[in-house]
Amino acid sequence: MVKDLVKELPSPNRGRSIWRPSIGQKIGGIFLLVLMVAAANIVVVKKMQHDLNGVAATLNVAVKLRMLSQKIALETVSQALGKSGGHDIIENGIHDFEAALAALEHGGVVFGYEIQKLSSQHYSHVRAVQRNWIEYREHIRAVLAPLAMGVVVVPDVRQLESVTAVTSSLLERTETLISSIVTQTQQTQDQALTRIYVLVLLDVLMLAMAFVAIRRQVVHPLSELSRYCRDLAAGNYSVRSSFQSFDEIGQLANVFNDAAQRIGDLVTHIEQDRQSLRQAEAMFRELAENSVVGVYIVQDDAFRFVNAKMADMFDYEPVEMMASVGVLDIVAENQQQLVKEGIRKRLSGEIQEVHYERQARKKDGSLIDIEVFGSRMRIDGRDATIGIMLDISKRKKAEMSEHLMTLVYQYSSEGMVISDVAGVIVTVNPAFTEITGYLPDEVIGNKLNILSSGRHDQAFYQTMWRAINTAGHWRGEVWNRRKSGEVYVELLTINTAYNEDGTVFRRIGVFSDITERKQSEAVVWQQANFDFLTRLPNRHMFHDRLQQEITKSHRAGLPLALLFLDLDQFKEVNDTLGHDIGDRLLKQAAQRLSSCVRESDTVARLGGDEFTIILSELKDVNVVKRIGQNILEKLAQPFMLEGEEVFISASIGITLYPEDATEIEDLIKNADQAMYAAKDHGRNQLNYFARSMQEAAQSRRWLQRDLRGALAGDQFHLHYQPIVNLANGSIDKAEALIRWQHPVRGLISPAEFIPIAEDTGMIIEIGDWVFQQAARQVALWRSTHHEQFQISINTSAVQFRRGGIVHAEWLGYLRGLGLPGSSIAIEITERLLMDAGTSVTDKLRIFRAAGIQAALDDFGTGYSSMSYLKKFDIDYLKIDQSFVRNLAPASDDMALCEAIIVMAHKLGMKVIAEGIETEQHRYLLAAAGCDYGQGYLFSKPVAAEEFQTFLQPDCRILSYQS
Repeated sequence: MVKDLVKELPSPNRGRSIWRPSIGQKIGGIFLLVLMVAAANIVVVKKMQHDLNGVAATLNVAVKLRMLSQKIALETVSQALGKSGGHDIIENGIHDFEAALAALEHGGVVFGYEIQKLSSQHYSHVRAVQRNWIEYREHIRAVLAPLAMGVVVVPDVRQLESVTAVTSSLLERTETLISSIVTQTQQTQDQALTRIYVLVLLDVLMLAMAFVAIRRQVVHPLSELSRYCRDLAAGNYSVRSSFQSFDEIGQLANVFNDAAQRIGDLVTHIEQDRQSLRQAEAMFRELAENSVVGVYIVQDDAFRFVNAKMADMFDYEPVEMMASVGVLDIVAENQQQLVKEGIRKRLSGEIQEVHYERQARKKDGSLIDIEVFGSRMRIDGRDATIGIMLDISKRKKAEMSEHLMTLVYQYSSEGMVISDVAGVIVTVNPAFTEITGYLPDEVIGNKLNILSSGRHDQAFYQTMWRAINTAGHWRGEVWNRRKSGEVYVELLTINTAYNEDGTVFRRIGVFSDITERKQSEAVVWQQANFDFLTRLPNRHMFHDRLQQEITKSHRAGLPLALLFLDLDQFKEVNDTLGHDIGDRLLKQAAQRLSSCVRESDTVARLGGDEFTIILSELKDVNVVKRIGQNILEKLAQPFMLEGEEVFISASIGITLYPEDATEIEDLIKNADQAMYAAKDHGRNQLNYFARSMQEAAQSRRWLQRDLRGALAGDQFHLHYQPIVNLANGSIDKAEALIRWQHPVRGLISPAEFIPIAEDTGMIIEIGDWVFQQAARQVALWRSTHHEQFQISINTSAVQFRRGGIVHAEWLGYLRGLGLPGSSIAIEITERLLMDAGTSVTDKLRIFRAAGIQAALDDFGTGYSSMSYLKKFDIDYLKIDQSFVRNLAPASDDMALCEAIIVMAHKLGMKVIAEGIETEQHRYLLAAAGCDYGQGYLFSKPVAAEEFQTFLQPDCRILSYQS
């Protein structure tokens, strides 16, 4: 319109030939002048940049010379020392060095840099580097010459030192050249800086002149015209400009005057336009309300308009949403800052349209995913945004599900393979490659049998595919082969994906390598079910096998035999020859036992030297005895263990199913009782279970129960048997012997309850009680009858091994009674000495230091007691009554007794003979030099009150001749 008005306006100089520049020409001239200055700036800066780049490239190449010289020297020394094979590296370094040096001298391209020939001021430095380089190169080649011909020589240290010296000299010349180039670089930079200052000054002057010209020719006239425009905008349609000019501003003034006239005419048409606008708004509302997406208009952070779909999306009513809900009210808290920033950018004009996905909050606080489209508009003179909004929650869930499935497929530790209906591999995941070793390109297009290990037969795969084709899935363990040839076991699950018509689309296989797990399970199973030493089934496996065999015997109607076996004398072998020998004995015994039974029978080790044998489905029960006798014969044969010939035997208990019992625990108990009966009958024999054994076991359990209350019920008391001095008949010693007066059964022999007390550990409390009773009694007799009187008490090995004897308490108890240690003697057995560990020997030494004497009871009945007599401080040897009972002149027993007496005296020990019942026994022993005697000849064990008669000063046992 403005252009048309200008054309219509009369020109004041029309018809004249005088040239008058327009505003555009004026501004164009100024712009052209500024452009020329800018072009000059670019040319000058480009030239300076080129010069600086050339100097920098030259400097880089010079630095490369220094690096190459060091690299060549380092590789040469390394190769000379046999630590590197870098001959080619050295030759390449020499070539690069010479190329760089030539480029510096003559110019050219090297290392990707285009450099100019060095100025004359650098020639002397370049020549110095060249001279040093020639010498350096000759030294290098001299070092490498033998190596290049394949000759291995010992590095010449002087030669290497000369290389180092030449290298240092070359580095110095190179550093001098670099310093010279750096100086030139600094000069070039200073010159460039001076030129830049000059250019900036010229630019400032040119811009100042252009500013003055534009202000005079353009700004001032436009300022006047702007004032008229404001009046026109204020509604003064009669305002006119009086400005006259031949340029565009003058023309604009004329156009303004004409526009003011026309605006007045246009105002009359505004009402007509408003009516049209109302109609358009009605159409917009109709379209928005019937839209399937949310439509909104936002202005000043509030909803100016929302359609029903938009309000329903957030569970609001349209009126409610426009009245009380702001934009940020429907935005998730963690995304409000992003929305605020987006609004700011739209209002500032940085962006005109928006399209984003966010999370939005519904009226109840729940979140939905939305997609927003919006564009900027103005309503009533203010910025606003109009747009549409879609609820994409379902789509986002589907995308997330798909994304998660993709992540699972890519990052799962389980191998995944997808094949078509024919079993041809379509794709595999990374875990497939990690497990099998096959890359995707190596298996895609092949069938799954590429992994076949050959361990499964055709029937296995037929069963698998029958399940897949019938049920659509299969799960099981499969042995496959890796690319390396290694066979592994995998846990494989195959599922089927179907097309809509029900036909097979894909087969999906998911598998994991369970080789290590299977191996671990096998080891754990082996350890849990088999004895580590003998490789026989252990107690757990034995119980399982016994249950299985009972079930089979019951089904077949055939009896079953259970043998319980214990090795005789094994403990002596283990203690005397060591546990390693004992372990080897157990292994050989296990092998002999296995050789005596059928493959269908079970030999198990329960622990220690206890074994069990299950003889199943017996058609003839007489075979059990033959097998038992065979076992006894095999085990009685000597064992050769590291040059030692060892003899043992076995005691075997036998019980039958279902004759003796039908339950596992009852069978085991029966066999155990029968085995102990075999031991009681002399060992090295077998014994069948009998009902009387159950009665004996019941009696043992009854005694064990009552024994627990015997001490608290004051049912124990001590009897004392005198120990007579065979030389003069005096009594200054006695042995304390415990008796149990049961309130129902009467007097119970120690032979019955002491083993039970030892097995249950109650012997510790009983032993403490015996010690205290004996200590009080000896204190009384010392004070009233004999001040040197001594009482000996029997001790159990259990008291020593289990820590039952607390020596500090025993010794403290004696001190409390005012007694010396010599008032008590403890009787120990040979077995205790054989089993003596640190705790046993320490207690014996402490007692010895306190003055308590030790007597070795039942001497001669053990197996290796002689070897311990020197090791322990023993005061008395007690000859067992088995040697005394048949004592007669010139008998073997007499010879043994004499030998024991002589040996004991030689070792500084006194001898006490047990079981003296006749005057001949006493006479023979006294004649042999035996010190003390004990037996029914003198007195049986009696209560303390009755024993006091032996303590009278004139009392003598029998008639002694002085």
